[in-house]
Amino acid sequence: MLRLLRLPRILTRRSSTLKANNPYIAHSMQSPSRISNAAPSSSGPHKPIVWIDCEMTGLNPAQDQIIEVCCIVTDGHLNTLDDGYESVVHCDKQVMDKMDEWCTEHHGSSGLTAKVIASDKTPSEVEEELLAYIKKHIPESNVGVLAGNSVHMDRLFMMKDFPRVVDHLFYRIIDVSSIREVCYRHNSQLLKVMPRKKLAHTAKSDILESIAQLKWFQNYYLKSEAETRALVKSIQASDAASSADSNADSTAASTADSTAATG
Repeated sequence: MLRLLRLPRILTRRSSTLKANNPYIAHSMQSPSRISNAAPSSSGPHKPIVWIDCEMTGLNPAQDQIIEVCCIVTDGHLNTLDDGYESVVHCDKQVMDKMDEWCTEHHGSSGLTAKVIASDKTPSEVEEELLAYIKKHIPESNVGVLAGNSVHMDRLFMMKDFPRVVDHLFYRIIDVSSIREVCYRHNSQLLKVMPRKKLAHTAKSDILESIAQLKWFQNYYLKSEAETRALVKSIQASDAASSADSNADSTAASTADSTAATG
């Protein structure tokens, strides 16, 4: 999805290669992207979560459209059930050329613009495939909970472009961005050591980071500032030590080069 220039949040997109080196996963006690062989429970606190992220031609649901979508289903413990579904929706070049500067730059640099123009899939075809993927894991209606970062915006667009998907899902959502906003006001010190997102601007990489981000919040948040003070100091000390080691290595290398040059 796009960065919301006039709304209180930034939406970001990335690629599937983040799974191996995602910074949230590095700070988590357990990787949230681990694939589980167990079927998700459709009831109780661990009922499945449907993670969806969309890229659009703009931020106005009335005139813009979804051009890329990715969906990954997890159980309540944030274990992914498979590699997910992703697809690109066709849009004419004339429409893509009318995107604003931010969309033009980021969708162009990520390669999405070219993929959209080359794609032969219609919105209805992608909707059918997406719904089939979700039903494969969650056949019952009003069970799967939609999740993501500022996922209310994705839902607004899906109500227009993929209404059958919205109808199949539960009416509640898990918005990771909202948890971050609460954390910012309740325990802002914790956010200072929170791993930064990669800003790759692809749908699948966004989802992987959103899942990992929620796992990070589960591990380290929902606690008071006093309870996380030791954690903050520990991470800051570790980062400082790593920086010092890096500087020392650079100095040593520079000295060695100078000695070799004068010798």
